Amino acid sequence: MSKPISKIEFINAINNLAESVYDFHDRWNLFNVSKTSFEAVSEREELLLEEVRELIEEYNKNQSELSEELLSREAADVLYVSIGNMLALNKEGISAMNQVAIKNNNKTKKTHFYNVKEKKIKKLDV
Repeated sequence: MSKPISKIEFINAINNLAESVYDFHDRWNLFNVSKTSFEAVSEREELLLEEVRELIEEYNKNQSELSEELLSREAADVLYVSIGNMLALNKEGISAMNQVAIKNNNKTKKTHFYNVKEKKIKKLDV
């Protein structure tokens, strides 16, 4: 187990990745606002699936082949493509990211609980 990272370190890394995604799309002229959101995301489906498959392959390796560094890189690749999807969604993508952040920020121990069996946060039945 590694030690926890700081909030600032995490936010800086996310910001760096988001800036890289934006610059990548700008550099390759990948901004296409003439496509519908559905077309834009649909075109990127294979990119995302490829990265998810690589992540799955990484954590399913034999014990002797496991590498936390490679696992982390594959997870970052999934995130990179996912951020690209949000960028392809234009204003709706920005709006959705903000909505999801607000929704999850509003989940507290008064409204939700951690279900150990399912390993996820669930709404309290109040």
